[in-house]
This record gives sequence, C-alpha cells and structure tokens, in this order.
Amino acid sequence: MSSSQDTNRPVGTVAVWGTFDLDNFGDHLFPRVTEQEITRRLVGWRVRPYSPYGDEHPCRMDGGLVAESLGEWSPERVHQLSQAADLTLIGGGEIIHYRDELLAPAYGATAEALTRRAPSRFFVEGLGAEYEKNHPVVWNAVGIPFLPTPEQAGAIKDSVSRRDYVAVRDELSLERLRACGVESDVDVVPDIGFLLDRLTDESVLAERLRYLKFMGWYPAERPALIVHANRSAIPQVAELAKVIDWALDEAVTGDIVLLETGPIHGDGAFADALEQRLTGRTVYRLPSGQPPEDVLAAIWGSAGVIAMSFHANIAAFVHGKPWVILDLNGQSKLEALAATMGAPDQRGVDADTLSNAIRAAFVRPANPDLLRQLQARVDAHFDRIAEIAQSAWQERGGDAAARIADLTRQNALLRKAYRQLRQRQTVERNALLEKIEELQALRMYEGVPVEKLKHDSEELARLRDTKLLRWSRPLRTTYGRFRRSGS
Repeated sequence: MSSSQDTNRPVGTVAVWGTFDLDNFGDHLFPRVTEQEITRRLVGWRVRPYSPYGDEHPCRMDGGLVAESLGEWSPERVHQLSQAADLTLIGGGEIIHYRDELLAPAYGATAEALTRRAPSRFFVEGLGAEYEKNHPVVWNAVGIPFLPTPEQAGAIKDSVSRRDYVAVRDELSLERLRACGVESDVDVVPDIGFLLDRLTDESVLAERLRYLKFMGWYPAERPALIVHANRSAIPQVAELAKVIDWALDEAVTGDIVLLETGPIHGDGAFADALEQRLTGRTVYRLPSGQPPEDVLAAIWGSAGVIAMSFHANIAAFVHGKPWVILDLNGQSKLEALAATMGAPDQRGVDADTLSNAIRAAFVRPANPDLLRQLQARVDAHFDRIAEIAQSAWQERGGDAAARIADLTRQNALLRKAYRQLRQRQTVERNALLEKIEELQALRMYEGVPVEKLKHDSEELARLRDTKLLRWSRPLRTTYGRFRRSGS
C-alpha cells in the first residue's frame, strides 16, 4: 500500500503468524513475548496474532489471547493479510516445513483439510514476492525440523532471498537452510522464550502459585519436583519411575508434580502411566490445559524440573531452577537446547544418562551470566525488527508527526486524569479526617451525664450564632483545611 492510499496513520501494526491455536505451552508463549517486546520498543503499536484456524479452533491454554484465523491459502487472502499490518513476523517454533498433515491430529481435522488450508505455505512463503516489496516478512527465530525435498528447498531459498532479515533459532536450522542453497546472511537467534521472565511479574506468579496450592494441585508445605513427558515416553515409563524414585531418595527433596504442557501430545496419558508406577510417593497433578501463567508459576515455585518440554526447560533456566532435559527420542532441538543453556550433560537420553543428568543439575548453581548473554541476543533481534517495522510503517504512510501528536494528546489526558485523581484523593482525605475528629470528640464525652451534654450543646449553639463566629467561618474553614493538608 502506498502512502497516497493510507496517510496520516498514527499507529503501526505488526502481525505474528504461528500455531497459537493449539493446546501447547510453547506455542502460547510466542505471541505473548512478541507483543511484549514489540510494544516495549514501539509504544502504542498493535500486535495481531494469526493461526491456521484461530478463533475457529478454541483451545484451553490460550488464557483469553485468541488468534485470528489465517484461513485457507488463496491470492485474495494473502492480499487481505498484506493490508492488515506493516510487518509480519512468522514464528517462533519449528514451523518451517511443508508437512501440513502432521498438524491434522492436533486440530482434530483430516490430512486433506490441512493440505487445503496450507499453513506451511503461509509460514514458508509469507506474502509472496510482490507484496513483500512494501511489507517486510521476518522469520521470528524459527526452527526447521526436516530436510525439505528439492522442490520445497527451492521455495524456501526463494523466500529467504527476498528478505533483508531472516532469523533461525539454532545451528541445525541454519545448516538445513544452507542445504536448500541459501547463501545470504542468516542470523542464529536463541528462542524468544528466553525473555519470558519479563512476561509475568513475580507477584503475579506468587499469587498463581497460591491458587495452585489452594486447589490441591501443588504441595503446600514441601518442595515440588516438576516431571513432564508425553505419550512417546510411555514405553519407558517403568525405567523412568525407578530413576525418579531414586532421585527423590538421593538427589532432590520434595513431592512430585506431574505437569502437562502439551495436551495435544498426550501428556496426560504419560502422567497417568507414571503416577501408577510411583507407589508410596506423594504425587500431585496440575490439571491439563492450564494457561501459560499457571505453568510458569508451577515451574517458578518448584525445586527443579525434569521435562521433555522444550519451553518448560527454558522456563526453569530463566527462573534459576535446576533443569533436566528428558530426550528419549534423540530430538536435535533438545540436544541443541542443552548446549545453548551451557550444560549438555543435563540431557538424559536413557535411564543411565538421566540419572547422571539429575546428579549434575541439582548441585550446579544457576548461570545468570549466560542468561543475560542469551537475552542480549534476543533483544538485538527485536531491536532490528522494530527498526524494520518503523521504516515500513513510514513508507506505507505512517506519519511520525501524527504519532508524536497522538502521544502528546494521550500524555495530556493522562496528566488531566492524574490531577483529577489527586483532587479526589484530597477531598476523600479531608472527609476521612473530619470523621476521625468527630470520633475523637465523641470519646471526650464518654461517661458524661446526658444533662451535661445537653447544656454544652445549647451553649455551643448560642456561640455559633454570634456575628463573630458567622463572619469568621470562611476564614476558619480555610485555615482548618490548610492545617489538615499540611499534616
């Protein structure tokens, strides 16, 4: 859209696309962290999340943050999306692939329905070459989980080549881009989840934790050991139960909290199987489908985490808790995560390595210096995104002068509201003081005979009726208020 079509636009918009309409902890962190970081840098801007189904597919874990639907891919829909924002972010998460059928079970849809909707085409190809001339598209520290076919590799290469800035979240994803023939610069940026300690104040986490304890889902008096895996770990559940039983005797003091971060991955089935094996232990269950804030509170308040969940481990790392990655399937993203967080030995791929990982994790201190380094890299990523968005907004008709005028207007309204609040507080304070003075006066007459009080009241009434008292009332009132306001 040219500036002649859209002038005097005081507020810009960033769209963020991803699978935010699925019951999975990590997917719901991405739009929240993105909105937080964009609005910190571009005050007043809007962030609009989009997902393959969006509000057509309600989920329990969204916590009220509902994405809009991308809909089925079509030239008309792409045109609409190009007009809806000044810049589009894609991701995070491992969404750069063409295997749409893998999402079908999570959406309760057929593979054919997902193929028609073609979310991969949105995520990989963005808005296409024509619209991206005036509407930047940026990969938001995404992962590339599979090697593409030659045809798919060509589409990925074309998409990357037309973009000024591309960010992936690990070296393996970069290698897969190089295998597609991409030769341009690509930034490797840590997962944006490393900024989630800014997402929720500790006072809010403490309140949510009190709620979890009140509901009986979390130990009220003893430390909590968070344990998580999905249905893929059920075949090894007997061995895992033995290791966790040993850990509670030798390495960790506390009770177990079985956490479900991904109902779509069968976390509940694993929790059922493990709970049956942990006889003689006190086991708590955090109900399935809790919003991200409750999951974060459970991890924040814990003694440590043993988890298959990518972002449960990041949450523990960010909040300075011991973390152990449970990687029974040898996932490259989990191996890369352990290295990113500076402790490859805190990843268990079987019972033996899991025991060693637990021994290492629960005696090793937190690493705040590494956390700050990772966060600085993610901050630099969002700084660059903000610069690109600002430039695109101005080129599309955004008026910096109008934005300044709008901020000035908002500031004036806030100042006016603040003055009115101060005035109301002063009036309420004076009224309160007058009531206190009346109560203090009443205390002076406790135990005094009624006849004496009646006589004093009549004397006071005669005194108040004198000219001196009537004429001096305004002066005395002003003086009294002055004394009270200065007290």
